[in-house]
Amino acid sequence: MDTVSKPGSISWIKTTAVILMAAVFFPFIIHLIPPHNGFPIGAYLLPMFYIPFIALFWYDWKVALPIAILAPLLNFLVTGNPNWGFLMVLTLELVLFTGIAFLLLNHKTLKWIAAPFGYIGAKVISSLLLFVIPFMPAAPMEFFLGSLSRALPGIGILFLLNFLLLKYGNPTWEISK
Repeated sequence: MDTVSKPGSISWIKTTAVILMAAVFFPFIIHLIPPHNGFPIGAYLLPMFYIPFIALFWYDWKVALPIAILAPLLNFLVTGNPNWGFLMVLTLELVLFTGIAFLLLNHKTLKWIAAPFGYIGAKVISSLLLFVIPFMPAAPMEFFLGSLSRALPGIGILFLLNFLLLKYGNPTWEISK
């Protein structure tokens, strides 16, 4: 497993490619569910965030970060989701999520809320960035509050995933105890 942590190694490339396929396939399955109130089910369940978090937990940021960067683009190319206007914002949020979750996973007590707080932190930063660089035509506060309220079920799933991985998972890298 040690070679997986070395970017560029064959093991790292294989692992990242397989996890990237899962990061594209899983949201695709979720997007087959019809929209609710005019929003895709992914806006409620946040499936794009599960696989990068699992990769972060089991393989460290060296695998999770490429997944966070490439999965939204590949999803768009394969499925058309997320829509073009939201693609850059989602990519930014996944990268921020991965970084924040990584930092929180390395904290003795905050590791238990790494995934949900990683998402919330990423959403706060991306919404604030919309004030400066309008990536998409949305009022930043409306975007933040709407996204957060829709994402409550997904935040709950991230919390549960975070808990289950810490309780029963076996990370390949050492998390601070």
